[in-house]
Amino acid sequence: MKTLYIDVYFLINFTVDLLALYFAAIFSKVPTSATRLVLSSIVGALLACGAVLVDEYIWLKLICSAVILLIMAILGTKKIKFIRRIKFMVSFLIFSALVGGGVYFLWGLFDKYLYENVSSVTGGTVNRKLLMLAIIVLLSIGVFKMLVSMFSSNESRTSVALEICFMGKSIRTEAFVDSGNLAIDPMDMRPVLLIKRELAARIFPSSVVSLSNPDLIEPDIRRRVRLVPISRGGETHILTGVRPDSVCVISGERGEEILVTIAIDKEGGSFGGYEALLPSASLNHV
Repeated sequence: MKTLYIDVYFLINFTVDLLALYFAAIFSKVPTSATRLVLSSIVGALLACGAVLVDEYIWLKLICSAVILLIMAILGTKKIKFIRRIKFMVSFLIFSALVGGGVYFLWGLFDKYLYENVSSVTGGTVNRKLLMLAIIVLLSIGVFKMLVSMFSSNESRTSVALEICFMGKSIRTEAFVDSGNLAIDPMDMRPVLLIKRELAARIFPSSVVSLSNPDLIEPDIRRRVRLVPISRGGETHILTGVRPDSVCVISGERGEEILVTIAIDKEGGSFGGYEALLPSASLNHV
């Protein structure tokens, strides 16, 4: 008789789904949030637990899996086009396979070659397994961040109309689209939208634009401030970055949200006549 610890099985699937959804969102560049990812991961973990109980009904499992994947795609993303949801779920399935296969492979290597050394240091099987799991998760995050950076694709456009929203305020501007803008927010690997100081002053507080005294910035705004490294002329410069409420690409009367971090460029001039410089990598399927 086989024994299944449903709580452990749920936690494992929840963790794998959460990691896969997180990297799928980055890779497919869809707007999401921590709450949406957690809810979607819970749904996916419940599906995995339910699939064990109906293991002999293969068609029922397939139908339920398709329905649950659709629910996860709706829960895990904000309002986006259907084709972007499809890309998000395909990315999720790929990353799920990579995470699951990677964890299984690495666990086998650790268990085979490092069992004696790790168990002697930690003093027990439970501690050994926890340490190995932590190492595997860290390795997975590092590998997937590298893959996302390497395989993110670009689309070519000349300019786009943008609407930037921050703390109840919104402005519209025209941004020059540049495939050479490869700046990335080091905290979450988002592409970076560069805007000129004059444009930033229209939506951000002066304490954020100047960043002369961070203590003067309100706590709710302070947690959104970033330091973004930018390479320019063979030198690395650190720009003030901000996580906005949203940035939408405007087409006619419709707007579609994209995931970017905004960095304030305080140098003079413009970006080819525009106040903003948008990386083309952020426009996939928009």
